[in-house]
Amino acid sequence: MIVAEAPPSPPPSAPAEVVVSRSEASEVVAVQDLPLTLVKGPRREEALARRALFITATVTVVRPETGPDRYRWAYQGFLQSQVCFSSMTGLFSCTEPQSRKLPEAREGDAPLPAEANSYPLAEEARAKLVADLKARSGALFAADRRANLDPLFKASGVVVAQAPPAPARKP
Repeated sequence: MIVAEAPPSPPPSAPAEVVVSRSEASEVVAVQDLPLTLVKGPRREEALARRALFITATVTVVRPETGPDRYRWAYQGFLQSQVCFSSMTGLFSCTEPQSRKLPEAREGDAPLPAEANSYPLAEEARAKLVADLKARSGALFAADRRANLDPLFKASGVVVAQAPPAPARKP
């Protein structure tokens, strides 16, 4: 006969909670349409590098088994990019948009305020994330170009023509 101690009791399970409401949304934070003239030998083609910074948002109200209702939020930043081309015939077409998750994100949890549909801490976190992304948009767009467009153009033997200098303005 094999004798052993009784197995340890399972850890207490997390209290059950009920999802009362959930809202999801996305918000465009910054956009850039960068016109490019691509040159390969004698051929020239007009292109447009389209980029957008956006966030996804989720706010969930939950009712724990014990205690007052709470709300949770999660915001995640993304960069979407695509390249569009104008042919000599005037046709315009774009590549499939590519979205990349950014490290910029905010999430949290707080007691539900008495005011209906009021989530002040979630709104504060959203506003901070949006402000941070707007402030960094130029750097994020430039990094995307260096990482994704420039290698593509180089591999295909395409050179981006420099834009002509802007005409001098009279005071």
